[in-house]
Amino acid sequence: MNEIEVYRAMIAQADELLTQTVDGIDDAVFGKRPGPGLNPASFIYFHVLRHWDRDVNVLSRGQALDGDLWHRAGIGDEMNYHPVGTGMRGLGTGMGYNDAEVDAVPADRATLAKYHRLLREETEAYLNELDESQLHVEKTSEYLPGMTYDVAARLQHLVVHTAHHTGDMAYLGGMLGKSE
Repeated sequence: MNEIEVYRAMIAQADELLTQTVDGIDDAVFGKRPGPGLNPASFIYFHVLRHWDRDVNVLSRGQALDGDLWHRAGIGDEMNYHPVGTGMRGLGTGMGYNDAEVDAVPADRATLAKYHRLLREETEAYLNELDESQLHVEKTSEYLPGMTYDVAARLQHLVVHTAHHTGDMAYLGGMLGKSE
């Protein structure tokens, strides 16, 4: 098994866990804040997917913010929500959002699930075209000032970040009531 196959397997596992967790959260709970200032599962799902898109398309592939899958697939138009300019550094990924900005993200399960499916398909296509020699080439990005990284680090981040926040959503689902 080569390094890309390992990332493919890890991403598939994180994806499966994310899908199962989101599917197990009742619609009534999906967009509900568990308490004042705490994020609902729908927002955490949005955040995970926006970071996934950023890791694969913006940082690994080098696309502009408005060239990510969110924009190309018209997800923002479908949800009537355009996040760029919001949150930390205006990246629109769910980091650094205040309560009003969190509340502005629609709890649109169907569109987020579509975005998730498209991200998974696009990630698989990217992994199919990726050459192992590209995994450890040092990169910089205007979106991460002063930080260097490589594609391997972004794929690792995708897996760990997804797993971390999937645990958050599972906890919220259990705390607020989830499907059996």
